[in-house]
Amino acid sequence: MRHLQILFYICVTTFLFSCKEKESLKIAGSETMNSMFRYLAAEYEESHSSIKVTVEGGGSESGIDRLRKGEIDLAISSRDLNQAEFDDLRKTGNLDKVRVAYDGVAIVVNPSNPVAKLHLSQISDILSGTAKNWKEVGGSDAPIQLVIRNDKSGTQDYIENHILRQKDLSPADFEKHKSRNFSPTAKIVKDNAEMAKFISENPNAVGYMGMGSAVIDNKDKLKSLEYAKRPNDPYVTPSIKNVYERKYRLSRELFVVYKTDQGGKIDEFITFITGEQGQALILKSGYLRASLPEVEVNATVEQPK
Repeated sequence: MRHLQILFYICVTTFLFSCKEKESLKIAGSETMNSMFRYLAAEYEESHSSIKVTVEGGGSESGIDRLRKGEIDLAISSRDLNQAEFDDLRKTGNLDKVRVAYDGVAIVVNPSNPVAKLHLSQISDILSGTAKNWKEVGGSDAPIQLVIRNDKSGTQDYIENHILRQKDLSPADFEKHKSRNFSPTAKIVKDNAEMAKFISENPNAVGYMGMGSAVIDNKDKLKSLEYAKRPNDPYVTPSIKNVYERKYRLSRELFVVYKTDQGGKIDEFITFITGEQGQALILKSGYLRASLPEVEVNATVEQPK
């Protein structure tokens, strides 16, 4: 009887423990960073069984706004905060921003499109609607179907300034084109999945997305074009290696934004994604890590004499 009581106690305790509600860690924002953070979340839950990590998209601006409202624990953003966003967030608590990775932005088309490369001015003309036919940029005689993200997208913000308005060419070019807007006939989509689906179903479509999404998540649906800043510059394929070596110039920093006074669960997750394990997972998911590997850091440290 004594043994049965002990066994019963063990079974009940195990059952109650397994039914205990997990602590939630909510993340939302950048569509570019969505697949990366889903991967990080799954790996994190493997070693932190008491935590349930949820990752949602919506765009960088949406994530920042939801963090300000207290709806999520961490905002992921494919662009830096502007001053107004920073000031608003600071009103709601102590704030920290961490660079976790680098990503390239890929210009993507349907795999059947014969165009293999474009330079900045050509892309700017496509985005603005100045170029309306693929034959104007070295392609077939077919109308260009432009697809873009909504205005909550960090990638959209980057493309608008650096390519559409030609900020990457020179201050003079940016001044000349700063009033350029996206073509009014462009199809607007909410996320990378919708963009990839549209382009894969339309031979004449062109769009853009984070390199990780393009070359990892949608590699069988899309073709990523080689890119050059100017017509006579080398055309470069978007890849981790080329971003790392600064050969592929359409690249930017990726951030996590959070309030520092919201508990240990956030601090532990930040430690994970910025540490060696998390950074290795970020590289594995198709993005360039923000920090050097530990072995590389150790190799560069001068030994005491």
